[in-house]
This record gives sequence, structure tokens and C-alpha cells, in this order.
Amino acid sequence: MITLRTILSCFVVSMVLLGGPLLLQAHEGHRADDAKGPSDISDFGKKPVLRTIPVDVREQLGKKIRGDVVFLDESGNRIKLSEYIDRPTLLLPIFYGCTQSCGIMLGNLAIALNDVPMEPGKDFRVIALSFDDQDGPGIAMQAKRNYLPMITRKLPPDSWKFLTGDDRNIRGFTDSVGFSFQRLGPHDFVHPNTLIVISRDGTVIRYLYGPTFLPFDIGMALTEAVRGTPSISVRKLVSYCFSYDPQARTYSFSAIRFIVAGILGLIGLFLYLIIRKKESRHQR
Repeated sequence: MITLRTILSCFVVSMVLLGGPLLLQAHEGHRADDAKGPSDISDFGKKPVLRTIPVDVREQLGKKIRGDVVFLDESGNRIKLSEYIDRPTLLLPIFYGCTQSCGIMLGNLAIALNDVPMEPGKDFRVIALSFDDQDGPGIAMQAKRNYLPMITRKLPPDSWKFLTGDDRNIRGFTDSVGFSFQRLGPHDFVHPNTLIVISRDGTVIRYLYGPTFLPFDIGMALTEAVRGTPSISVRKLVSYCFSYDPQARTYSFSAIRFIVAGILGLIGLFLYLIIRKKESRHQR
């Protein structure tokens, strides 16, 4: 349900982001990953492919992740998620066969970690989790060898795990954090670009949307994870004013939603000012 607070927030943020489609697409890069058109994938699995791709992040702030799920790390060791997440953790859902945004996010995250004002391994952990159940420890190890050298500061190798797993465990986790994705073919997915920040007790604290991650944002999110205080994402407020275009494979500005949000926002602001005026009269 769209609350008055959400409408007001959307109205204010949308006013700041007039010309939003260009800014959102050029700066944020929040787009689906290398999706093929329906005609290219209609034979995959002998099932029809929906034109509307159900890809989204339904933020589960303040809720607990599925900690009982089990994955394999890059060395083939079994990792129970609740046992590994014993301090604030950055978890990046990707798939290792991706040739587009996943590699960009992994690289940007590695570079950003160089300037995060907290110590990796001691103060926080990092997880790259593949949602492709066809990925295994071999390709995960290759990814680890590719991206860890981008970190120039001291980083204990065990503080960043590259995980793979079966469909049941993958879905168990992604469902618990509201991360939805869709397979288009072998090692081919459409998916959101987001980094999930989790506290030591498994509480979802913040979502940071990629493919670019800033050290300041990561540092603030980790500080919130230490305190255990969830924080809403500005991107989530803005997303109400944008809609996903499956053909262009990106988010575009929705004029209708913007107009509706603007009108309702003005009405809400008007009512708010009336109420405040009445309250000030009563106080005199």
C-alpha cells in the first residue's frame, strides 16, 4: 500500500530528479543483465517466456535472512550461512557466468573496499553468492582469483567467500531477502543489481543498488549494521516513479506515476500545512 509518507517522499525526490530517465540510466545503471528477447529464448525448457519479466527487490528491512541454508565455498567446503555471518556482512547476489553487470559490481565492490573505513575480516565479512545453481566451486574460485587482487589493502582471504549452491538453498535465501530473478537460458539471467547489508544476527539492514558502490555508502551501511538499525533506501522511494521496460531492459520514467504522485503529494502537503496551522492556533 502506498502511504502518504511514501507519496510525499516520491514527490520530493522526483522533483529533484526531473529528467530522471537519463540520470537513472546513465548514473545508476540499474538495469537487467544481458537479457535476450523473447524470440531468442522461447525454446529454452520448451516453455513460453513471459514478456513482462518479474524482476524486483522487495526490501525486507528489519527481517531475518534464512540462516539455515547451506552453500559451498570456492574450495568446496560446506558453509551454513548463519554460522559464517557472525559480524556485519556485505552480500552480493550475482552469477559467475555473467558477462555484464555482475562482473562490474564485483569489480566496483572490490575497489570500494579499499577505502571503506572499517577493517575487512575483523569488522565485517563479504559474500558473493551465485543464484545460478549450475555454478560450482571451480568457477567460484576463478572469480575469487580475479577480483581479490583488486583490493590493495590487507584482506584475509577467508573474509570474502564466493559461494554456490543448489536451487532449494538459493531460493530459500533470495526469497527471504526479497530478491527475485529469472532464468532466460543456461547461465543467462535477468536480475536486479543490489548489495545487501546484513547484521551479525542475520537482520537485513540496508540495500545498496549497483552497479556502482561508494565507500561512504558502504561504510555508513556497515555502521548501521553494527547498531542493528535498518535504513530505507532512497532508490526504493524513487522506484515507485519508474517502471521496468522488458524490451529496453531498463527502468524508465513513468509520467503517469509522477503526475499522480505529484498531485497526491501536493494534496498531502496542503493538508499537512492546514493541520499544522490549526495546531499552532490551539497552542496559543
